[in-house]
Amino acid sequence: MSRGGRFPLAGKHVAALGCGLLLGLLIWSWWGPSSKKSRSKEHVPTAASSGELDLVEYAVRHARSWRVTTVGTLQGRSFQTDQDVFCPYGSHTVTRTLNAAGAGNALEESIETGGTLYAREGTDAWSSQPATGPDKCRVGPMAGPEPLLNTLDRLKTTTTVARGELVQAQGGSCRVWDLLAGSGSNRLASICVDELRHLPYEFQLGGLKVRYTNWNLPVVIEAPAVPKGNTRDTPGATLPN
Repeated sequence: MSRGGRFPLAGKHVAALGCGLLLGLLIWSWWGPSSKKSRSKEHVPTAASSGELDLVEYAVRHARSWRVTTVGTLQGRSFQTDQDVFCPYGSHTVTRTLNAAGAGNALEESIETGGTLYAREGTDAWSSQPATGPDKCRVGPMAGPEPLLNTLDRLKTTTTVARGELVQAQGGSCRVWDLLAGSGSNRLASICVDELRHLPYEFQLGGLKVRYTNWNLPVVIEAPAVPKGNTRDTPGATLPN
């Protein structure tokens, strides 16, 4: 998600790659009440006993890897952010400009692995610092500024879920489920779900459109080479420019 300028996370190199980055996709306060449920006590929903959103929640909470692609506009500039996550936790996030030909130059990039956050702007050298954000495997994939599961949990209390058409999506077909305001026909959001695995392929809420792919596929997250002097030992320190 595009930012209109530089965002120093540690000097000018470590941009908190989430500062606007993907509508807050890297907001490190991802922890929410719904993410703290104990798996040992989790009820396994079935189509007969639960609504579709409960099935989606269960499938997403037990996923071990995914890619989230968010497309939007920030400060008049179009962007696309791709984030790959592999559990136990590692992530690779890239935000690029968008033009008529598709994805353009990288604006920001971050990698988190082995308890360390690596970040850079554009083609600048990598910088690193200890990772301080919560484990994103605990909260699941994002949907803009907050986890998808938190958003769905909130929508369940205010909407009626209506079965829609079966459509073709990246990776296969999915069933559209419209989330309608109350018992009316005003659509607040929609989610397209794999009917066999109950994993989402696409989520839309207002102007936010998020695609989910690569569910439970192997992902390699490797630490980049960091120049000497571009590493800080504590989250509060400042890296040299």
